[in-house]
Amino acid sequence: MAWILPGSDGNPVMQHKAILATSLGFSRTFNSRNIEFPWYALWDQKLSDLVADVPHLIVTPQFPVWFVPPDDHEDEKGGAPGRQADDDDEEAWAGDTSFASTIPAKRAKSVVVDFVILNLGAVAQPEYKRNFRYKGWRITAASIGLLVEVKRFVCRSLKGQEQKAEILRRVTEAKGDLLNQAAHIFVQDPKRDSVLAIAAAGPYWSSTTIRRTNVTKKIHGLSVGDPDYQATSERPSDTVPHWNAVLRVDLARSSDRLHTIYKSLKKMNDDLDKPADV
Repeated sequence: MAWILPGSDGNPVMQHKAILATSLGFSRTFNSRNIEFPWYALWDQKLSDLVADVPHLIVTPQFPVWFVPPDDHEDEKGGAPGRQADDDDEEAWAGDTSFASTIPAKRAKSVVVDFVILNLGAVAQPEYKRNFRYKGWRITAASIGLLVEVKRFVCRSLKGQEQKAEILRRVTEAKGDLLNQAAHIFVQDPKRDSVLAIAAAGPYWSSTTIRRTNVTKKIHGLSVGDPDYQATSERPSDTVPHWNAVLRVDLARSSDRLHTIYKSLKKMNDDLDKPADV
């Protein structure tokens, strides 16, 4: 028996939503141009169902991953770039934020990811520090556990092997984007060695773990000019990540594969403090 995503386990409403979201993507009336955005509904639903029972994992769409080149760490007036903290922002510049501030500096190098699953750490605040913003909890760590890149589905008139080949081409395109996104994460956080990734074309998808050794060339290209950067060799080379076979997301085998991703994400922060009522 296939694993059931926590958000849809025993919940026919959520199961029905996933069916409707798939139908929206395929609709010739409401997706007549066959663009990718209607497919976001399906992936938002699936990802939310995937981590529905894990409080510290949250789905975030259109997430920016960025870093400031070393020459830009001080602006023309000698100040640090990026956002300025509010006077009452107790979290400003505190904790382990692997994606740093959410507002990049003017000359930052950045990419926007269709979806990420963020892994959050938090600590309970004393009664006297509780306020309207934090509801008694302060975020102490935030890191990207999963990258998801969604491409539009193939031409709906294609059939058989021709359709399979075009799906593979679209998924491969998403894989290339994910490697670039992962490289940005690794430059931004030198301690980070890997990140989970899903490449999708409509309802079809493939996944892998992208490791630092898979994107050495991209990291090198992004890091040129950083006086602290030390290349492992004069000509960096990449190892090839192992992507699993492309599957349709509503198949039982897909659920079992998502279970593997779920377990990997959950292990990232099992010791997180949780509110007493969660």
